[in-house]
Amino acid sequence: AVVSTQSGHYGRGMSCPWSFDVDPGRPADTVGPCENENVWHGVKYPNEYKAGDRMKVGWTSNNHAGGWVRIALAPYSQRKSHKSFDDNVMKISCYGHDQRPGQTIYGDCKHPCNARPGCEYQAYEEDNARFDTTVKIPHNLADGDYVLQIKSAMSSHPHFYYSCARIKVSGGNPSMSCPQSKLIVVPKCLKGTAVELAEYTKTSKPAQFCYNNDGPGYIDADMYRVPKNVQCDPRITCAVSIDGKGCKSQDKMSDITNDWKPEQVCGEVKPAPAPTCSDGVKNQGEERIDCGGPCEACAVTMPPTTPSDRVYSNFEFKKIAYPSEGYINGNVIVDVRFKVKKWRMTLFFDRKIEITQHWGGKIASVNEFKTVYVFENKSWNGRVPAGGKVTVGFEGKFATGAIDSPVLMGKDFVEP
Repeated sequence: AVVSTQSGHYGRGMSCPWSFDVDPGRPADTVGPCENENVWHGVKYPNEYKAGDRMKVGWTSNNHAGGWVRIALAPYSQRKSHKSFDDNVMKISCYGHDQRPGQTIYGDCKHPCNARPGCEYQAYEEDNARFDTTVKIPHNLADGDYVLQIKSAMSSHPHFYYSCARIKVSGGNPSMSCPQSKLIVVPKCLKGTAVELAEYTKTSKPAQFCYNNDGPGYIDADMYRVPKNVQCDPRITCAVSIDGKGCKSQDKMSDITNDWKPEQVCGEVKPAPAPTCSDGVKNQGEERIDCGGPCEACAVTMPPTTPSDRVYSNFEFKKIAYPSEGYINGNVIVDVRFKVKKWRMTLFFDRKIEITQHWGGKIASVNEFKTVYVFENKSWNGRVPAGGKVTVGFEGKFATGAIDSPVLMGKDFVEP
């Protein structure tokens, strides 16, 4: 059996369907195959489905973009076996990225990164960049409990994160036999910068699931259908965003009233309409949103990777850290492109840090998990000429027991 331990990276979990632990501040699991089950949290909201239902599967952006997500399904009794999930892969989907011009930079974006809200769902295979997807509950499962697993390494992260959800399935016909292709279809995604696609697929085998009630079928043949848990909102909370104020203004974020059970009040959700060249969605084989493929050709000039009004040209973070002692010394050096009269810097770490002293700026705010710190200039260093530098440093403490030290997951530097 594999004993799962947790590394302290915040929020790398499945949020739809409700996972083993729905605490939005939970540490994430880098050992796998699942995070620890938290009876007080995860079992509170059972996930019950019938064979043939579609189910929304989603995860938080955590201010990152790029990479893939592997989705697998295994019996609950086999939840501690990596091989059980490797042998029962349902699909590989894109992790996601903010497709709006200039909003994804060097593998980072500002949570929720244009992720899809509750009451909406991925209805077309090409619409795969919004931090969610849907899957179909196979028809050849025996009644009982199963575990849905996601495995992902987003952006520049060098290792996988694992998260699982317990689901109860009924109405299947286990006597059906449905051999599937030996190949796993992989969509075109914004590539992560650390883990290659081959690392996702080298041990992965397609599950022998029946997606039709009379044969093998294809998992996404009826993707247009409304998933049973369409109300689930995988974005969870703005507490993990490097831009908390901007996050709260995003579509329906303020309507999430319970971070532990993130969902929207939907009313009637109708199946998706046929795709068009003016629906604001990259679908039907388009090159970009509403252009290319069957639509009019896209403009030759691509949107800039770096916004022309971004005030810095380089953002460097250096650290000295000792995991056994829980000590970190960090220094940030920012090269300023344009003259500023004042500045604000945001640092988003992968785990809780207690900053004990700092220099070069003042702490303007910190989130409830102590993973996001916002620094502002002091009275004497707000004015910085073009080509100048801003330096901020700190010392802090973090939980011992992890094999690695805190990682800077996201950053921002603006003139407020």
